[in-house]
Amino acid sequence: MKRILIVLFLSLLFFPRFSFAWGSKGHALIAEVAFKYLDPQTRTHVMGYLGGMSIQQAANWMDEVRSDPAYNYMKPYHYADFEKGEPATAVQGENVVGVLLSTLQDLNHSPTLSQDEIKIRLLYLLHLVGDIHQPLHVGYPDDKGGNLFQVSFLGRGTNLHKVWDTEIIDYDHMSLTDVLGSQALSPARLKQIQQINIVAWANESRSYLGKVYSVQGHKIGLNYIRMATPIIERQLLFAGVRLAGVLEKYFRNVAAPAVPASRPHSLQADTTVPTVPISEAQNYEGKEVKICTRVYGTKFLSSSGRKPTFLDLGAPYPDSPLTIVIWGDDRGNFPNPPETYYRDKDICVTGRILIYKGKPEIIVRDPHQIIVK
Repeated sequence: MKRILIVLFLSLLFFPRFSFAWGSKGHALIAEVAFKYLDPQTRTHVMGYLGGMSIQQAANWMDEVRSDPAYNYMKPYHYADFEKGEPATAVQGENVVGVLLSTLQDLNHSPTLSQDEIKIRLLYLLHLVGDIHQPLHVGYPDDKGGNLFQVSFLGRGTNLHKVWDTEIIDYDHMSLTDVLGSQALSPARLKQIQQINIVAWANESRSYLGKVYSVQGHKIGLNYIRMATPIIERQLLFAGVRLAGVLEKYFRNVAAPAVPASRPHSLQADTTVPTVPISEAQNYEGKEVKICTRVYGTKFLSSSGRKPTFLDLGAPYPDSPLTIVIWGDDRGNFPNPPETYYRDKDICVTGRILIYKGKPEIIVRDPHQIIVK
């Protein structure tokens, strides 16, 4: 009998999984890919159920609520572990395969569900379709999906799971243009990719585990990154394309009813993030925070390949304790040039803290993340 281990509450007791599949940027990219492929009617219906959330926020909601004990039951939903050499199967229960299968089954009977019940299942889809495309989220139980596999990433200690979640994506400054351009998809190929088969998607992800673990001496350098980058871009693209296919099947003809202002949704999807001093930003790596401070300097590198805009917070460059980064792909989201509009203003910024070359930064994709005081 094949032995399948789904890591449930026992693994959480002895070694909780802190890594998030793809990180906030990866999940946001998957949602953005999906919306590029969605038809207008489905897009409208999905946004109606999200009730004001952006697609990037919605795609990361399941990670954001991990700090809230009320959502502890969701912790095992993000992954499923299968022994090395064994295929993924349609295993039921509290794991990424089982939850996706049950979510689709529930949506087959959407007329029997309340608006909030449909919304929570939409949030599951927006996140977990991404999770199942990260190979280590359908990995091996002995190292908890690479969380126990320690590596040196360009000279800095981390673990293999985090390398695939965030490190390579951040190192490459991976963008929506990169992901969309990673493969040309003909209509026939697109139709083939979008066939809904959760177990097949899991096994496709597992097919990359040999390359994922091809780490020489636990040291990850440029050659490994060059090998991994096209795989990551492919998986982000396929996750987004498949998410679009799932959303079109289940939401094209299911519009969210209007909700009177006196009857707000009971599901609190907009989670509260902590407000922290800018001097402590480096202590919150990987966490969503709100920081209020002054913009002391700005710069738009229009001739650089990614065309980044930098906002130096708390002090002028190079002494600024936190930097906001807005990539060129996202400048079109801002009604005014960020380097002029935010200069010398007091702001509050909300986002996930990343550490780049030893300094904290927040990548901002949506102007709603920045509030001018």
